[in-house]
Amino acid sequence: MAVVASLGLTHRGLALMETIAADIRRGLPWVVLPLLLASGFRLFVEPIYCGNTFFFWLLILPLYFVAQHLLLHQSTPLRIRLSLLTNFVAINVGYLMIGVALRSSTKPGWRADDLVFGLDQWIFHGDPQRFLGPLQTPWLSTVTILCYIGAFSGFLFYLFLCEAFTLSPATGRLQLGLMRLYGFGFSGYLLLPAAGPAFHHPNLLPPVSHSILSAKLNPWVLGNCSGVDVCPSLHAAICAFTLIWIWRRHPKLFPVVLLPGMGLLLGTVYFQYHYFLDLPAGLLLGTATAFSIPHDLPAALHPSSSCPG
Repeated sequence: MAVVASLGLTHRGLALMETIAADIRRGLPWVVLPLLLASGFRLFVEPIYCGNTFFFWLLILPLYFVAQHLLLHQSTPLRIRLSLLTNFVAINVGYLMIGVALRSSTKPGWRADDLVFGLDQWIFHGDPQRFLGPLQTPWLSTVTILCYIGAFSGFLFYLFLCEAFTLSPATGRLQLGLMRLYGFGFSGYLLLPAAGPAFHHPNLLPPVSHSILSAKLNPWVLGNCSGVDVCPSLHAAICAFTLIWIWRRHPKLFPVVLLPGMGLLLGTVYFQYHYFLDLPAGLLLGTATAFSIPHDLPAALHPSSSCPG
């Protein structure tokens, strides 16, 4: 009671903090276990190529797990916000580390690009890029590159800052869904490291009809790719997750974000960053993780409650 009073939390506020902390703790195995299993598989199939960088990546996972448990030992607003910030930092650091670890630890010359590209051609009876040929115009290139960069950045900002840091009754479940999404998504990178058609098969692809703006932004996007980050498309996964989350939680905002989301999805294949197969894989991941979150909130928490601290 003294701790609750010193933090300025009511009993409902304390229940909210404990619920958020419990959901984040529930999400930890969904991050760590799939990544450890995928990393173990990579270590098993190619042990001679797994060097120091790969083992450093393996060390990060238990450190992240322990750090989160220490932060959530007490369910205070400050500790929970630090935990949320840790998740955001871990996602970005993990993305970079997986790229570095796989580029230095995978058998030279081996990528899953040939496999995924071959599946694309088999499913579509040829190169699926031919379907986008009639759409290639400078104005559409401008729209899609802005959606690909802007909508994705906006979705991440919305999920990790606007929704999460308010510490609302939905915060914990949002984090639980995102932790599942990134746990399985990054595992896909480990199991099927692929650079994407723009890197691996540039000579087999039709040219993109760039605008002045897309011609400047496209090299920047390519320069920020890790070289192993296409299957599944996490751009598609985050887009699907965000659209479903907004549709369920804030339906009036759904029409506002739908068109930018569609532009983001088109941009993944329009600019040849992803294979066509990456798109449904990402959409399935985002949809599954979004609907894995219970729609109703815990009975102890009123929908209008928020963190008083």
